[in-house]
Amino acid sequence: MQKEAGALIVGAYCAFTPKEIIAAAKAVPVSLCSGTNEAIPAAEVHLPRNLCPLIKASYGHALNDSCPYFHMSDFLLADATCDGKKKMFELLTDIKPLYMLQLPQTAETPESFAYWLQELYRIRELLEIQTGISITDEKLLTQIKIYNRLRATILEVFQLNRGNIPLLFGQEVDRITSMAGFECNLEARISEIRDAIVGVRLRSQDTAFLRKMENRPRILITGCPSTNKKVLQLIEENGGVIVAMENCGGLKTAGYNVSEEGDPMESLARRYLDTACACMTPNHRRIDILKNLIEEYRVDGVIDLTWEGCHTYNVEAFLIEKAVTEQFFRPYLHVTTDYSAHDTGQLKTRIEAFLELLS
Repeated sequence: MQKEAGALIVGAYCAFTPKEIIAAAKAVPVSLCSGTNEAIPAAEVHLPRNLCPLIKASYGHALNDSCPYFHMSDFLLADATCDGKKKMFELLTDIKPLYMLQLPQTAETPESFAYWLQELYRIRELLEIQTGISITDEKLLTQIKIYNRLRATILEVFQLNRGNIPLLFGQEVDRITSMAGFECNLEARISEIRDAIVGVRLRSQDTAFLRKMENRPRILITGCPSTNKKVLQLIEENGGVIVAMENCGGLKTAGYNVSEEGDPMESLARRYLDTACACMTPNHRRIDILKNLIEEYRVDGVIDLTWEGCHTYNVEAFLIEKAVTEQFFRPYLHVTTDYSAHDTGQLKTRIEAFLELLS
């Protein structure tokens, strides 16, 4: 409807993209599809088979025109995170206009912040040219406040699992908080999530539900974005409950707002540069986040998800295991997999054994 009214649709791939700037230009940001195995064969015609499945699925959907949000997008904003994504984005330019946000490799120096701030100004100017709409600081602050309310609402969903007995399965949290296709009317989306929260709170009076949940091992998922749901399903089908997800789209991003004080562009630059992604080096903030989540959500064990071919998260898993087991004294399981079903039996056995250890 908004596209028919003349609004531009801007496709985004990553948590580093400040959607507030897009929305301030009266364009519609949409998160693009990257979670299904069916899109991968088409991608492997151009991409190596041993590349991360998230990257291959993103590209395959573009080739097949099988993602409605990609189809509707007028152009793409893509973050230069890992090397695989950067090179895949070069190929995407033959399908859609694409503008790359050149992300610095560290968040820890004043020079990196200054560089990233200038990148955001470049994107701001680009959006003004594309939409013909001036992006004022007042418009940016309006969108910052709306997105902060959205983040606070998503955080409230997760926090339903902080009590003695969790009120939600992780797969339910994922469905309730998913933003795919819902960013054209954030106020309505916030209202929908709040309605879901009201319904879930009633479970605290449901004795049968509480009995079903009380003895399940409480799992924290970390690592790569859980774009494909097979690991989530295996954990909860075999007796665990995912009480918290640190991954992109989860508490890594929902738990932290943009400052509503001072210069809005600087506030956006600081908030998004602080995203605790393994593409940043060093990435101490991820360990700090995990420490807090383990305590707040009474976590029994940590499962670290790495998609095959994701070298950044795979290497960082060594540091995460060390922190989880030696500093936070929790059992840890590292799962490396792809989107296919070929290793489901093996994964089921490993996850079952890990959950049994926690019981």
